This record gives sequence, structure tokens and C-alpha cells, in this order.
Amino acid sequence: MPLKAQLQEISDLKAKMATLRPLSSAQVKTLDQQVRIEHVWSSNAIEGNTLSLYETGSILNMGMTTRGVSVKDILEALDLNEAYEYMLALTSEKTLLSSTLIRTLNRIVTLQTTTDKANAGAYRIFAAWPFGSEDKPYVAPCDIASEMDDLIIWVQTAQKDLHPVQFAADLHQKFVAIHPFADGNGRTARLLMNMALTQAGYPVINVRPTKTAHNSYMEALEQSRETGDLSVFEELIASYVKTTLEQRIKILELNQKNQADAKNDVDERFEKFLKERNKGDN
Repeated sequence: MPLKAQLQEISDLKAKMATLRPLSSAQVKTLDQQVRIEHVWSSNAIEGNTLSLYETGSILNMGMTTRGVSVKDILEALDLNEAYEYMLALTSEKTLLSSTLIRTLNRIVTLQTTTDKANAGAYRIFAAWPFGSEDKPYVAPCDIASEMDDLIIWVQTAQKDLHPVQFAADLHQKFVAIHPFADGNGRTARLLMNMALTQAGYPVINVRPTKTAHNSYMEALEQSRETGDLSVFEELIASYVKTTLEQRIKILELNQKNQADAKNDVDERFEKFLKERNKGDN
């Protein structure tokens, strides 16, 4: 489906979601926890982390690990969890994107696993390229600072002019094309994308780490970088947003139905019990 049609569907779904009764604070807390754990698991898994969704949840919720789990994988989960919470805090404060903010996100993402802590959040000084594509390097180290400055300038206009989903996808793609850091670029990019989405009132999306989904994601990123045509990646991210909105709407609709069913399906003996109890209280 063309991007324009996708974005219209997404806008319509977002408007529909706004008409539904919101979840209770307890339900929101549960949903947010599930989304956070899935983000940490999926974003790390894309980069090769071997923790399962269950193991990630156990580590983040209860501090429990299982035998044979890599210490590095555990630390990556803890770091990304902290970075995710920081991203949400920035969103709630409506913080404007800056190079300082991006450096800080990357520093948190890599702090406990980088072998060179002094350079966490510092721009790389060596050439880098996608795995197996030495002939297609990312931005040269000497050009990273100016490219990042240009990215921030672009954000100031694009965030106003583009549909929020298109902006979030383009921000992710442009950041990865620069690849400013020695490590953690993918995880940082997905945090930046979700920061842009949540600031615009959209839910967090999580790229699936299955082989098929992973390949589609990486191929769309690389094709966009090589050709300069961002539509392939924009359409992919739009599909994730659409699916996530549809899932969220189903949850809200089910919650409304369940509440209505509970209200209309009350045992008469319970009503009598309440009346008798209220008499006793008086």
C-alpha cells in the first residue's frame, strides 16, 4: 500500500483510539511494563543478544537470571531498560532533540558493555560499514559531527512538516545512515524513533527480531541508504505503527466490553448483600 494511504489509515486509527474509554492507571502500568520488556528484548535481539523474552522479563522485573545466560547479554538488557526509561522521561517533558540528548541515550545504552567506557557517547574515529559490506561505508569519521548537526537542523523543520510516523521513520533511517557511534547505533535509533512517535501520541513500536522480520528491516534500511529513497523504510515502519494501533484498539474495545458485561451481569444476591451492608453501616 502506498505510504500516503498508509498514513491516512494510521491517522484514522489514532482518531478512533482516542474515542475509546482509556485504561485504568493499573492497566496502563501493566501494558507499559509489557511494552518496555518487549522493546528491550526485541531491540537487543536484533543486535544479536540471545536472551528470550521470558528471560528479559525475569531480569528486569525480578532480577532473576537462568544458568548459561551471558553476563554481557544481561548487562545489555539492564542498560537498554535504563535508556528506554530515560527516553520516556524525555517524552513526558517534551524535550527537543539535540546532539547532547542523542549522546546521552547512546551512553546509557552502552555504558556497562562497552570495552571503552571513556568513549561511550563519543563519535567514532574509525570507519564503519554494514556487516559484509566493506565497500559501502557509513559517514566518514571526520564528517560525523557536521552530519549530526545537519540532522538536528533537519529535525526542527521535518518534525513540523512531515506526518509523525514518516518523521519517526526518517529520523531512524538518517541516524543509522550516519552511524555516529562505535556501538549501540541500532538500539539508539529505535529509541529515537519511538521518542518521536510517543511525543506525537502514538504507541511505542517494536521491530520483530524473527529472521524474516529482521531481514526485511535491515534490507529496507540499506536500500534507503543506498538509493536515497526513504519510502521503503517509511512503509515498513508505517506497517508496524498500523499493526500496533490495531492491537491497542482491540485491547481498549475488549476492556469496554468486559466492563459493560460485568456491570450488566451482577448476581441479585450480591445487590442484596450490598444493601444489607449499607444498612449496617448506617
